[in-house]
Amino acid sequence: MSDTSDRNGRRQRDFDDLQHEISGADVGRIRRFLRPEDDRSPDGKRKKREKERLRQALADLMRDPEYARVYMKLGNDLRQAETQADAALAALRADVEHMDHKIAEMEADAARRPDGRLVFRDAEGRVLYADGSTVPPEIAEGIQWPAEAPSAEEYFAALGQRQSFMDQLREWDLYRNDVLGGLRNRYDSEDDPMSKNELDAALDDIVTLRPELSTIDTPHMMEYPTVPAANAVIAIPTGLN
Repeated sequence: MSDTSDRNGRRQRDFDDLQHEISGADVGRIRRFLRPEDDRSPDGKRKKREKERLRQALADLMRDPEYARVYMKLGNDLRQAETQADAALAALRADVEHMDHKIAEMEADAARRPDGRLVFRDAEGRVLYADGSTVPPEIAEGIQWPAEAPSAEEYFAALGQRQSFMDQLREWDLYRNDVLGGLRNRYDSEDDPMSKNELDAALDDIVTLRPELSTIDTPHMMEYPTVPAANAVIAIPTGLN
């Protein structure tokens, strides 16, 4: 058989196999042309029909004015919540960075023991380590205090502010990724339209699961979105008691 005949034979077999794959016929050979997701393959045709069915199911639900209203409200509220959460995260990250810089400056200006350990003096004259524990009197007496050394109250307040921002950052990160991310995936899913009850529950979750923001006055507070606020509590190390 000539090379030309071989090529023509292969072309014919390829054509026949492609037609068999399109029709879904099993010829006992590995499929070579259509990927499963190809609309012309049996699986692709089935998935296409399923997507069309789900789109039609959503279209049928949207004919209900109340469902359509709640569906559109969830889309709008979800977008707004995502924007607010992104703004809160950006501001909180900036505040953590700001506090890191402030604490580093305090530590650079702080007094130290001869072994290099940081020490701070409070308004009552007590001398404390950076972990809040008390410096023994015999050691405290020999410490030289720089004029710009921060007080214990200033230093521990800064640590408390930083911790407050870190706690809020973790809460907002969970809200943004777990709560809003989960709702976004569900809302955008083409596998199954949300029911009216799911829409109502999602609208409630956006509000009730949203973290609160501290009212601590920092340079980045103006960047926070409008959300319910709560007073921050500054933690004082147990060593101060």
